[in-house]
Amino acid sequence: MVRIRKIVGLFGLAVLCAALPSFATDIKDYAGVNCMAAGSSNSYSLVSNYFLNTTSALGIRAVCPVVRDRVSASNGPTATVRVHDPTSADRVACNFMSMSGDGTSLHVTFEDTTNAQTGDVTLSLGALTSGTAARDHYFITCLLPQNGRIYSYRVVENDQTD
Repeated sequence: MVRIRKIVGLFGLAVLCAALPSFATDIKDYAGVNCMAAGSSNSYSLVSNYFLNTTSALGIRAVCPVVRDRVSASNGPTATVRVHDPTSADRVACNFMSMSGDGTSLHVTFEDTTNAQTGDVTLSLGALTSGTAARDHYFITCLLPQNGRIYSYRVVENDQTD
């Protein structure tokens, strides 16, 4: 009888633990084709699963959306962006932003750039202050030179998510 109670008790504990929210790291990877150019006069292409600046000698600003989980603490997410810088004459520069539901800036992780680097580069963007209200959101922006690319971007949330 005692053995049955132990088994039932352990089973109940396992069910309870499975129902609790998870504290595991939540990693989301996005293709560069999710990004869009800021402003309608910009020329870009969504080619082979990446975002490509096809303007003739102009830099453009790409905005890349992020799906934000509702979080219960203040450890904000980090991000990386895989880009291509075609020339040492210009640079790719990216920012990671947290905004409130009414469009007010909560926090910006200022740019990481490809200064002194060309070709394929991974840029690292530090942790944001995480918004906790229902409509707070994140996004990444990158300034790309002509023929600059965004291959992909990754967002890592370390807080408890729903």
